[in-house]
Amino acid sequence: MVPERIGRSRCLVASAMMVVIMSAGPSFAVPDSKPAPGPKPASVPPPSVSSPWQTWRFSAPPERVKAELLALFKEDGLPLESEDAAAGSLHTGRAEFDKDKFGQQDVSIPPPRASEKYPYYQLIAMTSGRLGFECKLSPLPESQTRIDLRARLEIRAYDRNRREWVWVPRYSNGLVERTYFNRLTLRLVPPPQTTGLSR
Repeated sequence: MVPERIGRSRCLVASAMMVVIMSAGPSFAVPDSKPAPGPKPASVPPPSVSSPWQTWRFSAPPERVKAELLALFKEDGLPLESEDAAAGSLHTGRAEFDKDKFGQQDVSIPPPRASEKYPYYQLIAMTSGRLGFECKLSPLPESQTRIDLRARLEIRAYDRNRREWVWVPRYSNGLVERTYFNRLTLRLVPPPQTTGLSR
């Protein structure tokens, strides 16, 4: 009879433990079948680039060239971030532009291929993105002005290490600078003179 009593006692204890565990409910953590995602790698900014300077000469004094250039930047939503009057340098912030801004033309040289050291997947041709400028104005004889201009371009790219979209710098191919030189030239053209004669 003793073995039978011991067996029954063990069954009663096991049943009591199951009741306690089931009544505890949420206080017991159930292991997740899917492992938690690991932390993202430390954020490393894309390598900076400096596009080549593009140079143009204008037949107007520096004060007027600067005024028209700033008006052009303001028209395109490019805020002036810094200015060194002594050096004649200007630095703007960036503004986004769409594919129609430059006639759907590529404004950048091709980027490096994506790799472990350069983990950014992006379009080869850049027809939209973000744009800013660095500029230097230098006075020349006979009320002329030299402008050194270079674009600060960025494009959206996928960072495969961070698994997110980021802005990545790109080298300008010169199209952006030439477009702005042409626009500035038109702003500096003197208005046609009237003879005062009436028909």
